[in-house]
Amino acid sequence: MNISAPSLIASLTDIRNGFAFLGPELILSFFFLLLVGLDLFKSRVLKQALPFVALTGIILGLLTQVNFLHQLAAKQTTVFFTGLLISDGLAHFAGLLFSVAGVLTIVLSLLSNQLRLKFSGRGEYYAYLLVLLTGLNLMAKSVNLLMLFVALELVSIASYLLTTTLKKQQNALESGLKYILYGTLASGVMLYGMSFLYGFGGSLSFTDAAFWTNLSRLNGPFFLVIFLLTFAGFLFKIAAAPFHFWAPDVYAGAPAPIVALFATAPKIAGFVVIIRFLAQIKSYLVPALQDDVMVLIGGIALLTLVIGNFTALWQSGARRLLAYSSVSHAGFILAALAALATNSTEAVLFYLSVLLFMNFSVFLLVQIFEERLQIFYIKDLAGAGKNYPVLGILAIIILISLTGLPPTAGFTSKLLLFTNIWQNYSATGSPLLLTLLLAGILLTGVAFFYYIRIPYFLFFKRNFSSEKKVVLGRDNIALSLLTLPLLLFFFQPAWLTELIREVVLYSK
Repeated sequence: MNISAPSLIASLTDIRNGFAFLGPELILSFFFLLLVGLDLFKSRVLKQALPFVALTGIILGLLTQVNFLHQLAAKQTTVFFTGLLISDGLAHFAGLLFSVAGVLTIVLSLLSNQLRLKFSGRGEYYAYLLVLLTGLNLMAKSVNLLMLFVALELVSIASYLLTTTLKKQQNALESGLKYILYGTLASGVMLYGMSFLYGFGGSLSFTDAAFWTNLSRLNGPFFLVIFLLTFAGFLFKIAAAPFHFWAPDVYAGAPAPIVALFATAPKIAGFVVIIRFLAQIKSYLVPALQDDVMVLIGGIALLTLVIGNFTALWQSGARRLLAYSSVSHAGFILAALAALATNSTEAVLFYLSVLLFMNFSVFLLVQIFEERLQIFYIKDLAGAGKNYPVLGILAIIILISLTGLPPTAGFTSKLLLFTNIWQNYSATGSPLLLTLLLAGILLTGVAFFYYIRIPYFLFFKRNFSSEKKVVLGRDNIALSLLTLPLLLFFFQPAWLTELIREVVLYSK
């Protein structure tokens, strides 16, 4: 294969210039190496400083993402690294959410007895967290199938290692092993599907019009099989059916801060990739195949909603209940994306932003109940709301938001999703969208029943124990600060929606 000198120089120049758009990833990589180096020393002071070193790196990455968002109009959309990655509003907004998730993960880790105290692998824990965030950022920027697979595997490997952080706990090791097995299967299936896309599309770039033009020549059933195989890895990351089986075990065995991270950041990255794919399908794929994709996405959304909500009804442990709740949230978002409409992106990004605060607040609540009060099952919450009124009131706000009721941002986010589905149904007349809308509304009612069990036990069940444990003030303060956005974005949703509109405007 002969490559001319001018072509090689142009490629090297493009690679060099591309580093200007990788500020957050370079910062996270530097602090990863710094953490690994500092962890080699046995100094107690350095060991205690490791979480703050990681926090500094994530905050610097966050500030870089904010700077990119401020310069959206000037930078607009740039494809770099010879077409492997893209810099646009969607990628940087997702990066901002990843950074916030990383900061909150470290805050929850510092509040956790298990992770705050000295444990084996402390430095590794924070190093893996930075690797995970780096992979998520690359995943959100990927527009090349090979780069996307590498980024997703980077996320997966870091996730497997974080799941088994507490190596001495048997359930953590069991959860990690199951996660690895399910993840390996999903990755293998996805790679198999990508090989078909490359073979029939003639390119690894899925933003190339010719790529979709070539795929348009395939017949419907065969294209849908390839599409589903490729999406296996993304459905695994967002915990959508039928790739949701890992969620209950991992949620039950991993440390609470890591579970909160898994319930948000990889889900956001997965949906960003799905949004990119669906935008290209809407623009370049022939209408007949677009309709087939719409039916497939709608069917997965409906299956995910039904499994997530009805399975959650029978759970006795809070963690497993929240695992199936996470599956349900993935179904709601997929329902909005089923129309393949560009106006779905704004509603989905608002929902994901609110979901980030809902998940971290509810898992901080779980962490407090487990570590401070030794409560692991819903029935053991009996009377706790009366003994700990601050926790009880905050728990009600969080659960109301997860259900999607006012006056919380959870209501606003679901209202935007349902409104979006209705608007697309009115425009297309698709019976599938009407089915998804009605199913979403009815299953929100089902969600109310399993969420309301927790306040019921907190305030209406009698507690026969006279023992009262101590809940630290810093736990209440942190939980209050995490709950505040759930109220703020209900009364002032425009603060978030205006930013999201600008992000969507400068996205490809």
